[in-house]
Amino acid sequence: MKPQTQVKPSEGCSIALEALTSVHELVDTLQTYLLESGSIELEAKHDSFILALTERIKSECKGAQEVVMLVDAG
Repeated sequence: MKPQTQVKPSEGCSIALEALTSVHELVDTLQTYLLESGSIELEAKHDSFILALTERIKSECKGAQEVVMLVDAG
């Protein structure tokens, strides 16, 4: 059995915030690539679905980042 690593709440919040920021940036990069790439042509229904999905992921990340910051501040 592996020994468990103890993480302080502030360290956990910092790690979570960094991870959420990375996910947000990755989704933003993917969205930009898909929407601005001239070599990828999607049907309108797929294009709108991808846009909605990436916006939802970014929104969820932003909401989770706000929660992490509130927990860390409290």
